[in-house]
Amino acid sequence: MLRPLFLLLALFSADALADPLAEMAAFSSLKNVDLAKLASGEVVVGRGPTMSFPRGLAIESAYVVKAPVAKTLELQRQWSPARHAELKIWLHGELPAKPTADDFRRIASAPSNGPVRALIAATEKLDPAKPGVNLSADEAKAFGKAAGTPWSATWSGALLARAQAFNAGGLARQPAYAWKGEAISAADELAHLLKEVPKVRAQFSGITAALTGGSAKTAHYWEMFDVEGQAAFSLGATFEKPTAGGAQTADVQYYASGGYFVLATFYQMWPVDIAGQPATLVWRGDLIASPELSELRGMERMGSGAAMMKQIKQLVNAFLKDSK
Repeated sequence: MLRPLFLLLALFSADALADPLAEMAAFSSLKNVDLAKLASGEVVVGRGPTMSFPRGLAIESAYVVKAPVAKTLELQRQWSPARHAELKIWLHGELPAKPTADDFRRIASAPSNGPVRALIAATEKLDPAKPGVNLSADEAKAFGKAAGTPWSATWSGALLARAQAFNAGGLARQPAYAWKGEAISAADELAHLLKEVPKVRAQFSGITAALTGGSAKTAHYWEMFDVEGQAAFSLGATFEKPTAGGAQTADVQYYASGGYFVLATFYQMWPVDIAGQPATLVWRGDLIASPELSELRGMERMGSGAAMMKQIKQLVNAFLKDSK
């Protein structure tokens, strides 16, 4: 039976409410968050600070996981969005510290749907001068010379090289995207994003340092997902760092073949007590640098932000559903 809100509020101790919510309000754009509503399953999503960086967008969200912090971290490590067809993430694969071509073999078994066929066509007909996917100039030339090579092998080789480069030196070792005559560095894109959110940058200063080498626990993965009707690949790494009683994690997709140049998602986790049971309050901040955003103005840009908020809420709800 659903309890009246005033009774639900009474289940929280004053100490459990005060510190985490005050800390969240101090560095985020989410103010006056109601922990009781989050405990009942609500996911709060809102815009982050407005950015002057034309390719940048920030979205923030908050929710409660009905598990202690350590268990929430474990659930997050094990979770795969590919379990949910509505998210349109078709493949998700974990990568070891030293990946090999075999770690990308599942690319060959990608579903035979319209977006995947569109990516195959774009790969097989790729023009190095106008590749139509996010590649460096050298990668585009190599793709152009790979005529007759299975499309899955072409992408496996490119993803492996980028994953190895990241493991060798973080974002700084990623080849720059060739975009409209510019060389776009993923490291520079993330630096621009973090500069626009100084309070978030300060809150996560310890874990962002780990992006180029550090003591944080790290895991690696790759995904295949939909970008407006064409499949795309991404490479990501997650970083974990304990805090006083809680934890911080950062999930950085340092390469994407379409849709964006870099996507960084930060999580702050606090232990809270709900109805006498340990739980975790989570703040999530998504920072994205996308070439499409630089071409949007006014209502179109607002619409893009609204679409991203909807997508993030969908992702969080899927995770919460599985965490039960």
